[in-house]
Amino acid sequence: MEVHQISQLGLGTPVWVWIVRVGKGRWWPGFVLSITALEPFPIIDTRFECRSAGKNGAEGPAFVGISTTRLSHLELRDLDLKGSDQPNFTPIATFARPDETESKLNGI
Repeated sequence: MEVHQISQLGLGTPVWVWIVRVGKGRWWPGFVLSITALEPFPIIDTRFECRSAGKNGAEGPAFVGISTTRLSHLELRDLDLKGSDQPNFTPIATFARPDETESKLNGI
């Protein structure tokens, strides 16, 4: 999701949330709980529900969670499409940037 799409989000807006669990990432359906306007990007709290596949492909147990994430790990969801609008890409990981140091050698 891009920053200019923030106006489309509100409390209760259905979204897809990128969740990494046991080293594997996947999109899960969720809803917006709150939006915190921090610079340069807002932080979004979402409630999501995960279902793991059981034996023989049957639905396994579900768990519900809350995720605090950036817009880059969210996509808008259309409830009428019943899951067929699930994103099929992996978002770029957000890592803390190391302190940038200036290393110049005599103006080179």
